[in-house]
Amino acid sequence: MTHPTPDFDVHDATVRVVNLRNLRRVDWMMPIFILSLAVVGWLTVYSATRSTDPFKFQKMIFHFLLGAGVAVLIIATDYRFLVAIAPVLYAGAIALLVGVLATGTITKGSERWLVWGPFRLQPSEIAKLTVVYALTWYFTTLGHRIRKLHWFLLTFLIAGLPIILILKQPNLGTAACLVPLVFVMLYVAGCRLLHLALIVLMGLSLIPAVWWEMKDFDPNDKTQNPAFAGAQKASPKPFYELRYHQKRRIYTFLNPGSDLKDSGWQTYQSQITVGSGGLFGKGYLKGTQTRLNYLPEHDTDFIFSVLAEERGFFGALVVVGLFAAFLLRGFMFARDCPEMMGTLLATGTVTILAFHVFVNIAITIGLMPVTGIPLPFLSYGGSFYLTTMACVGVLLNVPMRQRVFVY
Repeated sequence: MTHPTPDFDVHDATVRVVNLRNLRRVDWMMPIFILSLAVVGWLTVYSATRSTDPFKFQKMIFHFLLGAGVAVLIIATDYRFLVAIAPVLYAGAIALLVGVLATGTITKGSERWLVWGPFRLQPSEIAKLTVVYALTWYFTTLGHRIRKLHWFLLTFLIAGLPIILILKQPNLGTAACLVPLVFVMLYVAGCRLLHLALIVLMGLSLIPAVWWEMKDFDPNDKTQNPAFAGAQKASPKPFYELRYHQKRRIYTFLNPGSDLKDSGWQTYQSQITVGSGGLFGKGYLKGTQTRLNYLPEHDTDFIFSVLAEERGFFGALVVVGLFAAFLLRGFMFARDCPEMMGTLLATGTVTILAFHVFVNIAITIGLMPVTGIPLPFLSYGGSFYLTTMACVGVLLNVPMRQRVFVY
């Protein structure tokens, strides 16, 4: 007997928007990876901050629990509902980013925070996941029309607006995170490879622009430093101009050892810290680089250096293996999802986390210039931890609804 073909698609299915019973179908492997990385992060942050701010360890556990609550809420919510309201979420994120530029609190030379009493919010972190939802909504709405050039180019307008606002803070690291996200999601959405290749070539054409800004840069010339009283007034440029500290980081990266006491200090000390751990490490709570305060930002951007010093090469390799297993599991969710919407969501969130893991570790060992890129689950920071756990919620949300789309 031939069964009739249903005349509806997956978007016509009636499913509860919020259903806590979905938690019973959570993939059992992912929580193991997540909890293992979280525990490593708690122990490492405690070791890094026990002599300066021991309460950071407690705050980090609180951030994890709060983030777990956010993840549970996302898991219990039908992701199709969240994608449906993505334009509203996107507009809200843009409003917050504009609010940062208007009334944000300056921290370390950047306006990245909105502060209301004891509550601090970093809108650029919210923007990352919001862009994933916005692009998912856009691509699933277009379908095969994404292969047309004008719809393809509109993608960069959607992602470009938050990128520009984040660059204006300035927050180069977070803005850079959104660039591979756009390319990966475009590829998964089925755009023309020729269009992607043309955009990549256009991106490579920016290298001469960077060279033009760097060609006359001299880190020893104080008159080029805006903080110096006798600094020369720079002539206005038509495009985005690198800040002085960003130029110094690029210069130091291209000329290792040129300024070890200033702009190259972080990378130099990080490499010493990682190398001093050897194969098996100095032992837990016995890291001298951290205890003697040689390594800067050792609880945030350079937390991996602390881990490598105490646990050694093999301990660091185990943590890298946990990250690899976690990310590969996420890509499996994307691959196995029977509908494009879930595939795009899983791919986007894994891309964000993979970018942070790869770039942070590459910076730690001197393979990339220093930018403010924290390490998921290990680096201290409330807003970033909440974003990481929200990404976890999205990942776990996708596979548990697969049976909804199977006839």
